Amino acid sequence: MINFQTQSHFAILSLTLLALITLTVTGCQPEKQAGPPEKVTIAYSTASNAILMYIAFAKDYFAQEGLEATPQPHAFGKPALQAVIEGKADIATVGDTPIVFAVISGKKITTLAMIQTSNRNEAIVARRDQGIAQPSDLKGKKIGVTLGTTGDFFADSFLLAHGIDRKQVKIIDLKPDEMAAALGMGKIDAVSTWNPTLIQLKKKLGSKGIMFFGESLYTEIFCVVAGQKYVKNNPVAIKKVLRALLQAETFVQQHPEESRRLVAEFIKTDKVILDETWDDFTFLVALDQALLVDLEEQTRWAIKNRLTVRRDMPNYLDFIYVDGLQAVKPAAVRIVR
Repeated sequence: MINFQTQSHFAILSLTLLALITLTVTGCQPEKQAGPPEKVTIAYSTASNAILMYIAFAKDYFAQEGLEATPQPHAFGKPALQAVIEGKADIATVGDTPIVFAVISGKKITTLAMIQTSNRNEAIVARRDQGIAQPSDLKGKKIGVTLGTTGDFFADSFLLAHGIDRKQVKIIDLKPDEMAAALGMGKIDAVSTWNPTLIQLKKKLGSKGIMFFGESLYTEIFCVVAGQKYVKNNPVAIKKVLRALLQAETFVQQHPEESRRLVAEFIKTDKVILDETWDDFTFLVALDQALLVDLEEQTRWAIKNRLTVRRDMPNYLDFIYVDGLQAVKPAAVRIVR
């Protein structure tokens, strides 16, 4: 005898499973649209700290998502973020420290996702012939940093960990491309910066140089940010950008050698440097609780050292856009709200 009740339950279960599979698959697919591609201008750092963004451009993942993405290169993240603030770009890649200074100075930005992290992309390079052989020798020295960047925060963290107050050194504001000349002419004794400048300075100084890392002191978090108004008006475009970056994440994980070649071509850098530093990075599109902790820690640092007129802690949840990543990859969102 046929059990029609069992057959009915089985049919309902089958349809439910089919619906769930369809939702899962379609959630990862490009959203179809009528008319021309949406336009978006993306300002990015060329300092090897936005790998997933380079790959997304190089592999045409934005076009596959129905976006006409215009690349806007900058030497590092701070000017890329400034382009968004000034309305010259819609989206930017930038490190955590410039995000902090933008928020505490009242800029209307929001973080869409973390895309790259490292605890070995920041270091201090010093000259041995200036009497620097160990961290404590930095006391009283002239140190070049790019103010308001990750190199600035790392310098303070490193010095403090070795018993040196910021007031016990002379901080000189320099752009990364100015550091080699300043070190060579003796205008400064050391610099706090990131790659590829680190590797370039190390090779140029040779035996005359020494490098200090602080792996346990600071993990650099590189993010994708946008203006709050742009996000509000373009939620579909945000999802497309994030899906393109997720495609790039998968490609980098599966094809590291090919990824380094594409990145070297895209940002016109030496592949040897990428080969040397690649394993220092984690390439992952996510929104993690660690980001909130990091932003708050850096805010306390800025307030303590009177680097801002603001004296209270912002609610950084108001400056992180969760909905975009939640829509395209819910498992990548690990922020307590």
